[in-house]
Amino acid sequence: MPSRWSSTPGISSSRPPAAPAEDIEAPHFDAHQRAYREQRAAIERIARDFAAAGFNFKVAVKGLALSPFYRADGLAAADDPARRAALDDLGVVRLLTPEQLERKIAAIFGKDWGRLHDQFKILYGGIDTKEVTERLAEPSGAMGAIQRMMANEVACKNVALDFSKDPADRRLFPGIEFDVVPGPDAPEAEPKVRAAIAHLHALILGRRDSPSDPEVDRTYALFTGILADAAKEERFEKIEIYHCGAEREKRFPDPYYTVRAWRAVVTYLLRQHAFLYE
Repeated sequence: MPSRWSSTPGISSSRPPAAPAEDIEAPHFDAHQRAYREQRAAIERIARDFAAAGFNFKVAVKGLALSPFYRADGLAAADDPARRAALDDLGVVRLLTPEQLERKIAAIFGKDWGRLHDQFKILYGGIDTKEVTERLAEPSGAMGAIQRMMANEVACKNVALDFSKDPADRRLFPGIEFDVVPGPDAPEAEPKVRAAIAHLHALILGRRDSPSDPEVDRTYALFTGILADAAKEERFEKIEIYHCGAEREKRFPDPYYTVRAWRAVVTYLLRQHAFLYE
């Protein structure tokens, strides 16, 4: 959730400070009111330091950046609803800029997507320092469509390509082959698939999930569900589509539909909040 601290680019996501709770009958009124008072006191303290330093802007920025409201982490551990309501404004989460998203894709996959440098830069909330000078803080419908295109195309370009390399050279699937298919006749396959999913979670989402984590369960269900749907069809093309082949002139074999299932998994992960925001 974006912070409500200020509209300074890079410091927050242009959300205003918290307002005092007004409806005394509202759920968690006391928690929201306490959070407002704590935030108000912190802002007033930073304002006093700012004035005492001769209105040196660096002092204000430092005060905000070093405050617990900005630096808080691990809030998911708060299970009590009232406590979560009180902590609602802590921390900072913001949508990656087009430039940051391209760099992140390049860091993970070895090459960027390329379409956020110019073609979709402004539509994705970028600036040109001339006509567009303010970044969008919240995603628009166009940005959502671009995210879907990015996820589809990046997964398409990289999954089969990664499987075509030697395991030691792979970024996405260093510990599994495309012919590993979970099922009652292959009890050893599920642990391998779950380990591969945990690796993708760490690589793409920055999450250190164990193979038995509920989020790995969710991704595993997607993978096996796609394989089950393909099995019901009985007849499907035993080769990856041309557009997503490992090489321009060569289509990658996919006799078990696993390459396409892994492509769907990578697409799914690239659509996650943990990848698109920081």
